[in-house]
Amino acid sequence: MKNSIFIFVIIMFMLFAPFAFSDEIEVGITFSPIQCDYLEQSWESVYEDILQMGFNLIRLGAYWSEIEAIKGSYDFSRLDLQIEKAKSRGIAIVLTVGMKAPRWPEYFIPEWVLKNIKLKYAGDVSKNEYLRSATLRFVKEVLNRYKDEDAIICWQVENEPLDRAGPSLWYIGKDFLREEATLIRNIDKRQRPLMINIATYPNKILRYMNIIFSANNPLDDALDICDILGLNIYPVIGQRFLGINMVFNSTPDSRNKYIKKIKEKANANNTPIWITELQAEPWDPGKLVHIDQAQPVTSSPSQIEKYFLELRSLDINTIFLWGAEYWFFREESFHDISWRDIARDLIGTRNTR
Repeated sequence: MKNSIFIFVIIMFMLFAPFAFSDEIEVGITFSPIQCDYLEQSWESVYEDILQMGFNLIRLGAYWSEIEAIKGSYDFSRLDLQIEKAKSRGIAIVLTVGMKAPRWPEYFIPEWVLKNIKLKYAGDVSKNEYLRSATLRFVKEVLNRYKDEDAIICWQVENEPLDRAGPSLWYIGKDFLREEATLIRNIDKRQRPLMINIATYPNKILRYMNIIFSANNPLDDALDICDILGLNIYPVIGQRFLGINMVFNSTPDSRNKYIKKIKEKANANNTPIWITELQAEPWDPGKLVHIDQAQPVTSSPSQIEKYFLELRSLDINTIFLWGAEYWFFREESFHDISWRDIARDLIGTRNTR
C-alpha cells in the first residue's frame, strides 16, 4: 500500500512539476508623481494608498528636470518623502537614476540643459558632450545623497536607455550607459546590483519593425553591462497612425516563446531577470492615458491576472506591475475598484506555494 502511494505521488509530481511555481515571489510596483500630476491626482494620497497594498518592492524615479530645475540647485524634497514613506513600511526600493525615468515624455532633461544643446531626431543623445557631462554630474549628486540609504536595494541605470523612446525617438548609447554604470559602482561602496531594463515586443509585427529601425541590440548591450536584466512587457499596444487606430495584440504561445528565448540568453550570461513593467493599465491608440469611463480596449483586470500567471509559469519571480496611478484614477473617477482589487489578489499570490 505504501509503495502504491509513493508511486502515485511521483507520477503526480512528474505530471504537474513543469507548471509548479517557485516558493518565493516578489511583487513590486512603479510609482510616478509625474503621472499623478497629469491625472490631476493628489500624489501624496495615491502614494499612501499604494504603500498600503502590500507590495514588497517599489520602483521610484529621480526626475532630473524636477530635482535640478535650476542649474546647480537641487530639490530632493519630493523624492526624499517617497523614500522615507516606503522605508517606514519596510518596502524595498529600486531607484532609477539618469536622464530617463518612468513615464512620458521618457526624458526628463532640464530646460537649462536643452537650451544649450541640439539633438537629432531619433539620434543617440549621449553623443552630445554637454548633455553627457551634465547627466554624470546629476547621477553623482543622486548617488552621493542616497548611497547610505538602507532601503535602496538596487540602482536602475536610466529607463529603457537603449530603446528609441519619447516624442523625438531618442536613445542612449551603450558607451555612455557603461560610463554611468561605472560611476555608480565607484560611488556605491556597498556594490548594490545595477539593473538595466529594455522594451520587449510580444507582438511579432512590432518586433520586426523594431529590428528594422533599431540602431543597436538592446538585449545584448544591456546584458554586457547590467547585474539584473529588466523587461518591460506590454502584450497589447494601441497606436494611432495616419488617423487610423490600430491595436497590436499577442497570443499566450507567442509571448511565452519570445520571453523564453530572452530568458535563455540571460541564463547563459548568468544574469537574473526581473519584470520591471508588466502592463496593468491601458495603452489605447492615440491616448497618453485612457480617461473615459468605458473600459479600454487594450487592458482589463482579467488580462492582468493572465499575464502575471504566464510569467510565473516561466519561473520569473520578481514582477513589478505597471499602472497603479490608473487604478486609483478609475476608483476616484468612476468608483471602479476592479483594477485595484486584481492587484491585491496578485500580491496575495506571494504567500501561495
